[in-house]
Amino acid sequence: MMNGYGTAPAKDVYLQNLVENANPIRMVIMLYDKAINSISDAIDAINEGLEDNIENLKRKVESLSKATDILIVLQASLNKKEGKEIAENLDEIYEILINEIIGANINNDVETLEKVKSVLEDLRDAWEDAEKNVYGKNKEVKSA
Repeated sequence: MMNGYGTAPAKDVYLQNLVENANPIRMVIMLYDKAINSISDAIDAINEGLEDNIENLKRKVESLSKATDILIVLQASLNKKEGKEIAENLDEIYEILINEIIGANINNDVETLEKVKSVLEDLRDAWEDAEKNVYGKNKEVKSA
């Protein structure tokens, strides 16, 4: 999206640069970050109240849809031939998390969403450790 001067806002340029220069593991970490943030936003919307607040309801639904879409992408990108047992296990985890999100969305279940978020944070941390092992990164890089 362009600003009034015909250039992209600095944040958009930063994000584009981050994605274009990210290694494959960092890309996965970025997806986890977005899913975690989306679930946090849905939890906030539920906690702020959904009755008579169409904006919070819309925010909850959109955030959980985004988190679900990300998990579907992660699941579809698994290479079960090369990843073997790890890929199979991740496939099962993603399937469970997707189903948990769907149920939590229907029931406005913050406790389940907190558990899903915790699992995603653990998986994200594991991918970050893998990135350090593969690419030798010693400093933690936070994505936007």
